[in-house]
Amino acid sequence: MANKQSLGGRVAARHIDAMAYKREDFKNKVESHLTGAIVEFYKATLATKNGQTKWVLHWMSEVKQLVDRNLPFEILHPIRGFKDRSKAFADAVAEIKAGDDRYRRYAETTIIKDYKLKQLKVGLDDSDATAFWARVGDVAETALKAAS
Repeated sequence: MANKQSLGGRVAARHIDAMAYKREDFKNKVESHLTGAIVEFYKATLATKNGQTKWVLHWMSEVKQLVDRNLPFEILHPIRGFKDRSKAFADAVAEIKAGDDRYRRYAETTIIKDYKLKQLKVGLDDSDATAFWARVGDVAETALKAAS
């Protein structure tokens, strides 16, 4: 009986290791959630600033799903081949921040199109990005502490 349990344990360990993220996979998963979340956050923020509220709750529920629910699962997922999740996470965040202007432009274009506006009265500013990253930081800090 002991042999069966040992074999079962080894098979389970190999299965978990095979499913574990390599560093690049980890970063890609984190970036995927953060890219989606920042675009949805920017759309909700722009719509609100411009007096349009029809889709704001939907977009903010997407942010909640991506940041508050999905991101911690990715951070806590088993990893292999690297040890410093915090560094990999920081690298992923830096890549998203480097593309911030693209995400802002996409959100602006979407709001103008969706609400059939000629132009926006109010645009995004750095305080909007700061609010988004503060939310991400709070969630990530908790998950990274739990993962270490």
